[in-house]
Amino acid sequence: MMGSSLVGMIMGLLLGHWGVKSTSFDRHATILSHPRATGLNFRTSEILRQINLEKVCQAESVREFDIDSGLLVVEKLIGGKVIQQVQEHDPKRDAEVTPSNWLWMNQAMLEPILLEYAPRFGYTPQYETKIVHYEEKTDGVIVVVQELRTQKYKKYKTQYLVACDGNRSSTRRKEGIELSGHGILSSSLNIRFKADIKRLLGSRSRHGVMYITTPHITGAFRQENRGEGGLLWINSIDGKTEFPPGSVTEEDAKRYVNECGGFREGDMELLSFAHWTLASYIAERFTSKGGRVLLAGDAVHIMPPTGALGGNTGINDAHNLAWKLAYVITGRASPSLLRSYEAERKPVDAFVVDQATRRFRNRIMNTIPRVPEEPYYTVEFGCRYNAGAIIPAECDTFDKDYEDPHTPSGSAGSRFPHIPLECQGGTHISSLDLIKQNFVLVAAETASPWLLAAKNLSFQIDSYALHETSQPYRDYSGMLRNKGRLGTGMALLIRPDGFIAWKAEDTSSGHKELLRKAMGRLLGKSIQ
Repeated sequence: MMGSSLVGMIMGLLLGHWGVKSTSFDRHATILSHPRATGLNFRTSEILRQINLEKVCQAESVREFDIDSGLLVVEKLIGGKVIQQVQEHDPKRDAEVTPSNWLWMNQAMLEPILLEYAPRFGYTPQYETKIVHYEEKTDGVIVVVQELRTQKYKKYKTQYLVACDGNRSSTRRKEGIELSGHGILSSSLNIRFKADIKRLLGSRSRHGVMYITTPHITGAFRQENRGEGGLLWINSIDGKTEFPPGSVTEEDAKRYVNECGGFREGDMELLSFAHWTLASYIAERFTSKGGRVLLAGDAVHIMPPTGALGGNTGINDAHNLAWKLAYVITGRASPSLLRSYEAERKPVDAFVVDQATRRFRNRIMNTIPRVPEEPYYTVEFGCRYNAGAIIPAECDTFDKDYEDPHTPSGSAGSRFPHIPLECQGGTHISSLDLIKQNFVLVAAETASPWLLAAKNLSFQIDSYALHETSQPYRDYSGMLRNKGRLGTGMALLIRPDGFIAWKAEDTSSGHKELLRKAMGRLLGKSIQ
């Protein structure tokens, strides 16, 4: 991987989860202390759950914020009028669609955890290194790496290179990949400062993010460093929305923080301030023309931070790509499987970029009339793959490329729904916990011939009957039939990333042959 930041590190851990060792190269000396992306959404928590890191991250998150507090729009941080409370989800509705929680963590909190667990996944991030050249061949990629401390060079031969090199991606430029979209949205000012936020804000400090609208300034505040500091993002001052380098002095920055915060002299210490351009783009391609260089994260989508969608979308890119790379590298799938990465992720990422942009216009630009937004549940869980490594039913026709996860379609390309299950010992898990390294087949009848077909294939498929009396996992509410839209004799085939690959219909015979052909079609190679 090129880049050892959030997406690169997640990619390394996910590859290890599916049995592939990996290395990433990064020019920085170590993990960056700057917080960057903040907020791990439900879907990201589910991904961390799959690799047994959700509980570790959740323990760190609850030390910081009340995860159910929502966001505030205020006139100023201390004592300012609350203009609006934004609550995009509530715990009861959450539990209907996911076993996981939102985690209030920034990259500076998450990345040390990922680094600590990296050796367990066979992932090695190398810092103070830089990929200075790569050349794509028919059988792999030649990569030249410079060790920045010694200035020495080392050459590697790898099967694939994944570029997680950010919004200024040199890989994207080298591959001649263009960007399209809404373009530059604004030129903003970021100000980092140190202050005893928990003491100064009192009960308001439980809100990790607050949008600020003073008579003169609009922007947003994000709490950092366990309540010992904050980041103020200023979008406009008296209608001015351009802050080129040199136009803001240190005294200006202090004054802006004090006005937005309601701070008194001595309450805060200025740490830094910088110009920041907000933009909204999607890459035209997600891979090189030869197919062995693949791009993920900010390298293929650039969006405003409203909604905390940027980093989370990059993690979803990695989750989609990692299992496919692992299956190809270990010989379980044809390289043609990798073509599904762009086919699946580009439409979804474009949708998410648009939703982040709509949230920016409504919450920061205060657009009137407000532009329509899709609910957060839909953005996180409702995106559907309409092409790629799926086998849609002939009757699958949809007006939109997304759905309400509270009423899932159970169709190929949609996320396998969360269903509470009871274990034999009386404990409870989620249906999502059944998805580990392999494809999974589920049916609502113990005697389903699809389950027997899965067991008789030479290819490893985990199979389960899920109904009111099933063992070892009991679908005590009978939700699989409803949420999976499963009739008698049907089954769902689920991919290692938790998306439904195929809905097997009721048939009187030939189950093993039909499943074998479906797996072969999905993986691009013959399955016995």
